[in-house]
Amino acid sequence: MERDYFNPQSHLQELGGSDYEIVDGQPNIKGWTVKNQQGQTIGEVEELIFDTNSRKVRYMVVDLEGSVLDLEPRDVLVPIGMAQLHDSDDDVILPSVTVEQFRALPTYEKGHFGREVEDSVRNVFGSLGAAAAGAAAAVTGAAHNVADAVTGDHDHDRDRDYYNNDLYSDQAFRQRRTPSAEGDKTIPIIEENLEIEKREVEKGGVHVSSRIVEQPVEEHVRLREERVVVERNPVNRPATDADLNSFKEGEIELTEHAEVPVVNKEARVVEEVSLEKDVEERDEVIKETVRSTEVDVDRLDDTSDRDRLDADRDRLSPNRNRDGGLDNDNSTRI
Repeated sequence: MERDYFNPQSHLQELGGSDYEIVDGQPNIKGWTVKNQQGQTIGEVEELIFDTNSRKVRYMVVDLEGSVLDLEPRDVLVPIGMAQLHDSDDDVILPSVTVEQFRALPTYEKGHFGREVEDSVRNVFGSLGAAAAGAAAAVTGAAHNVADAVTGDHDHDRDRDYYNNDLYSDQAFRQRRTPSAEGDKTIPIIEENLEIEKREVEKGGVHVSSRIVEQPVEEHVRLREERVVVERNPVNRPATDADLNSFKEGEIELTEHAEVPVVNKEARVVEEVSLEKDVEERDEVIKETVRSTEVDVDRLDDTSDRDRLDADRDRLSPNRNRDGGLDNDNSTRI
């Protein structure tokens, strides 16, 4: 009977509940939203599946949501190489995965890993999965023979060939916005500049309003009035020719006149009120404090100091892999 070199119980494991954790400086994408290239929500990263031999993440367990893309709500495995991380948001982008591929993926059941499941997942993703499967199959027979004849970590080598393709590349995690703890460190030199500008403010003013007031006045004026006075004086003399000529019927009329006061009012400008502003300029001294960064560089030539720094670095990040994989201590870091 042909021996299956792949032992899922010893090679693949869920990160949750294990003795492993994510390496400092690397993003833990569990709980992040999974979206396609158009920004539509596909689901959420429910769990990570890693290889205990190489200490690398191999798969994401994606909890599909059916509301947007009409997908069946279920858990599926997506190779980690299909993922890209958003530059600023906590989103996992799957730019090249289609709705049809999600529907074709087998349902993942917790703790069930095997060659058949992995091959099914790889075949869904087309050329990448097919090329990788072909390369792995080419070395399977020879690897089996060697494993039967020689003791050693041959399963690890075969697994490495199986996962040595773009489907399982973790390059996207190495380009995450959070820098690695072992990367270069930069101290920004900041200097404040004092800039003085001027703006106008209200300090007061003058308000002028006008109103109409009334006051009584008195003036004395002399008025003339005519009155007709009729007097009758008794006489006794002979009538003259003039008297005889006027001795006939007639009428005499005399009109009386009187002066009455006529009041006229004339408006005259007696004063003008004008408003203008006098402008004065003054010099003022502005006192302020500006800050700048000063850097003191001390060269550490003493061997004891260098050893102390190396010890501190090891204590902060124990047994870290150079390739950004998993660390292993009491609580192994991934």
